[in-house]
This record gives sequence, C-alpha cells and structure tokens, in this order.
Amino acid sequence: MATTDSDPAPVQHSAAKDFALGRDMGPAGRVFRLITGVLGLLLLYYRLPHDGSAYGHVLWMLGSFAAVAAAFIVVYGLLRDRFIGRVNPWITAGLLQAPILVYPFDIGPAPFHDALAMYTSLSLLLNVVIGYGGLEVAALPSLVWGRRHPLYSPFNAVDIAERAFAHRPRTAAGRALWAAAALVTAFVFVGFWLIDYVVFLPALVESGVGAAIRPPGPWAVVLLLPAAYLALDARRRRAEADALPGPGARFQALAAVFLTLATPAFMADMVPEVLWIAVIAGGLITAVATLVTWPLRRRSSG
Repeated sequence: MATTDSDPAPVQHSAAKDFALGRDMGPAGRVFRLITGVLGLLLLYYRLPHDGSAYGHVLWMLGSFAAVAAAFIVVYGLLRDRFIGRVNPWITAGLLQAPILVYPFDIGPAPFHDALAMYTSLSLLLNVVIGYGGLEVAALPSLVWGRRHPLYSPFNAVDIAERAFAHRPRTAAGRALWAAAALVTAFVFVGFWLIDYVVFLPALVESGVGAAIRPPGPWAVVLLLPAAYLALDARRRRAEADALPGPGARFQALAAVFLTLATPAFMADMVPEVLWIAVIAGGLITAVATLVTWPLRRRSSG
C-alpha cells in the first residue's frame, strides 16, 4: 500500500475527485466489505452461548462494545488533527489496528472478544454506508468527528486490485487477457478469503458442505498469473502514458507486487491474519523510521 495524500476530507463528501487509498472505495470494495460484515455478524451470533449463561454473556458483550466504541471515538478525536492529519497513514492505522492482537494473545474474556468482533463487523457495514475506504474501526470515529483521514486497512487489498483492473485494453485480445486476469483474481479473493466466513457457518459445518466448497490451498498459486499480467501491463502503460487515457499504472504495479507477496498467505489460508499483522507491522516500522530520521530532517531543514 502506498502513501497517499493525508489531507482529511469531510465525511459528507464520499466521492473524491482523486482516488485516495485508505479513504475511498469502489463498487467491488463496497460489496466485499458488505458481505464480510454481514457474515461476521452471523458467525458472531452462532458463536454466542445459547444456554443459561447467554443473558450474562450478552450483557457483558454489549457493555464491552460500548466501551470499545467510546474508546475509538475518544482516541480518534484527540488525535484527529494534531496527529492523524500530520503523520504517515501507516502509523495511525497500525495504532488503531493493534487491539486485534487480543485474539492471538487471548487477552481478556470471551465477551470482550465478541464485543470487538461485533464492533469490527458493524464498522465494515458503516464503511459501506458512508463510503469510507479506510480502516474499519475508524469508520464510526470519522463519522462522529466529521473528518475522513486516509488510514490503511486489510480490505484495501480489494481496493488495490479493483483499481488495478479499472482500465480496459482497447484490443479484443487485450480485453480477453484483462477479463481472465480479473476473474482469476476475483476467484482467489472469494475462494480463499471471503469463503472463510461461510465455511464455518454451523449448518455448513455439520453437513460437511463447508469443507467441500473450500478450494485446495495450492490452487491459490494461480494468483501469480494476474500479478504477471498487471506487471507487464503497467510497464506497457508507463511507456505509452501520453497515449492511453484512464488511471495511471501505479495501482497496477502496486497490485502486481501485492498479489505476488500475498500468494503464500492465500495458499496457507491465512489472508486476514497476515493482512492485520501487516497493517500493525507497517505502522510500527514507519513509526521507527520516522523517529530515526527525524533528527536528520530537522538538521536539513535548519
């Protein structure tokens, strides 16, 4: 994911003239987030206890949900102009994404985990409603405070791919290659990412259908084919930049790199987890690099 203009945009203006990664989204990104949010809520419902402990669990979960939402709103409000609008989007995204670490480290009780899952799923639906393509947990704070900052999200992977295929070649042969590459990319994103929210639905688990509809991990290697296509097309478009209209080759090159690097994660069925960690690690690395280079920048500006 590349750094974009970090100037915030008012929430009411959902359509930016220039697409900013981490702030804007297209139709595919909107649909992908919508389906993921709905399926996330369904999985949460089936994960909740349905016995005598359900009442206490749900009350604790709702209280934790209110606390989580309030915490994100307050933190975002305190940082929105003094920090978020001035630092690299990676840093703020990594900071706000860090609470997801409660899952691998098993921090806190089960109702708190469910509250965080509920907040994330509802935030994805809010992303769709307000047209915000940034980090999902920042959707509600950005709406409350009326400022929309670019903040990178795991779902920007979908936005990158969508933007990379925004330009259709003029020739019939070129359009055929473009369509094949786009279909392969969609197959991998749905079959090795979105499908994970489906196969664990209780009805599909009990019937054995869930395991049957999951494609074998090695099949995800086909993602290298659209990656190669996008890399070659980006190179061609750069050479003919003055002759070809439409978006530049930057997203194609970016998508080619991402699809190549993400292929092992798709094959290992670890895409959401890897992307969450990537956002956090990206924020940490960027913060360290900023601190290290800060004295040098001050010296050069002085």
